[in-house]
Amino acid sequence: MKTLRTLAGPGLVLLFVAALSMIAPVGANSQSAKTHIKDPALAERFNKVSDDLICQCGCNMGLRVCNHENCPSAVPMRHEIEEKLQAGASDDSIAAGFVKEFGDKVLAEPPATGFNLAAYVMPGFVVLIGLFIVATFASRWSNKRRLSTASSAPVDPEIRERIERELRSK
Repeated sequence: MKTLRTLAGPGLVLLFVAALSMIAPVGANSQSAKTHIKDPALAERFNKVSDDLICQCGCNMGLRVCNHENCPSAVPMRHEIEEKLQAGASDDSIAAGFVKEFGDKVLAEPPATGFNLAAYVMPGFVVLIGLFIVATFASRWSNKRRLSTASSAPVDPEIRERIERELRSK
């Protein structure tokens, strides 16, 4: 009981508060730390657009979460998104402008057309092939086991006769 009192000191409380603040959900209308937009609706749209794009500095992080200080790619891209949102541009037109400038590599989720379609289809094929292989090996294993028990050596007639006599005598 004495150890419990020492654990419940202020250090444990601070540790609990720090852990809770790390896992606490962020509100839906919370503002992104990477934008200067004060309007909650525009800030949410900023978050959505910047989450759909990849930073082009080479870090391969989402545009909103690129943590490089004064990133030569993320900072100007974020400012451009802010300006276009405040000018009234739609989310799709902003993303299309970045695709036109940088190509499909700027998108966090590649479009499901052409060769990119393989990224969406191949996992399903791999799972189906894996299930087929497992089913094939399981079937073969069970057939071998069934054959090994079914094809036992014939019992010697003398032993069979002895077994029958012992069973009748009991």
